[in-house]
Amino acid sequence: MISRADVDKLLSSAHASDPVVLSLYLQVPVDPAALRGLPARAAGLLAAAAGRHPDGPGAIRVPDADRRAVRELLDQHARGWLGHTAAVFTCAQLGLAEGIALPCPLPERAVIATRPHVRPLLVALQRCPAYYVAVVDRRHAWVFNVAAERIDTVAESAADGVRSPGFGGWYGLEAHRIHERVIQLARHHYRETAVLLEQAMDATGPQPLVAGGHADSIPQFVAVLPAGLRDRFAGSFAADPHTLTPARVRELAAPVIGHWVTAREQRLAAQIRDLPPGGLAAAGLQECATAASQHAVQLLIVPDDGLIPGFACGPCGTLTVAAGDCPGCGTAVRAVPDLIEEMVVKTLADGGLVDAVSDPPGGVAARLRFPLAAGVDR
Repeated sequence: MISRADVDKLLSSAHASDPVVLSLYLQVPVDPAALRGLPARAAGLLAAAAGRHPDGPGAIRVPDADRRAVRELLDQHARGWLGHTAAVFTCAQLGLAEGIALPCPLPERAVIATRPHVRPLLVALQRCPAYYVAVVDRRHAWVFNVAAERIDTVAESAADGVRSPGFGGWYGLEAHRIHERVIQLARHHYRETAVLLEQAMDATGPQPLVAGGHADSIPQFVAVLPAGLRDRFAGSFAADPHTLTPARVRELAAPVIGHWVTAREQRLAAQIRDLPPGGLAAAGLQECATAASQHAVQLLIVPDDGLIPGFACGPCGTLTVAAGDCPGCGTAVRAVPDLIEEMVVKTLADGGLVDAVSDPPGGVAARLRFPLAAGVDR
């Protein structure tokens, strides 16, 4: 399972002065018999990437060493990637040759640039996140972690229940007092389960949380979650905990996470739309490029697919939609295959956040840390 640390490692360890880094996203068929056609599909994507480079067809070519590296990675790993989108990164000049199976399908593409093209990796992390599932009833709890097709049991617990109708000798207590004691024990058990979840997330970092169990148990469990966990709560499903297998838990939790991801994307896009123009919001390609160049982006909202060519200044890093001299330092700008990717990399380097949606405001939008400086293109 890919992680954000893998993305950061790619960006920090592979950067060239010329466009010699190859990024390939390729759908691996489910049928092993269809694998023999994979190298030809990869070659077609590489040829298309070279042909659409902003400097024009023939301006760059894929070195033979990188073609061989792609072929070797596919030969070695394709059978383990069946049914997945594979991300392959090669650059003989930098000693880079890496392949990763992604947790969800993505459009095929190849990009030749000065660094790995990571925007699809971020989309995969966003659309198919790792998450926790807590399956609970009043006396038992099972905590699972789900990452792609893998589900691991992180913790199990069983609370002390009512050992006898008389609670250890207090035979004859009224029914409502017995009921109150059961509720108290259940609340204690739910709090202990929340502690297990917090301890698990200390190791993995915050992840979405799904709750499963009897319909009457779930609200009681959610009610005792501390604020940090409640903020990560994605939703729930109803089922008898004692009939669930890990595979069934993953099956029931997957649509809950899918709905949470979609709702989150819609909420982020709406928040950007609601910001008053000209203040702490930017929309459109040039305005967002300017914001990224000024290190002003707190949250960048990008499309989940597509490439938009643009230009970047090597010495000062200014991004722009227009060829010619850099508006910042006057140096001639160089063409880049995807201006949005350049914004993404700058935003991440500045400690900002990046999210992908299907239709961002203005094609690309941003929430800013501070207003853009006066006298610059917006």
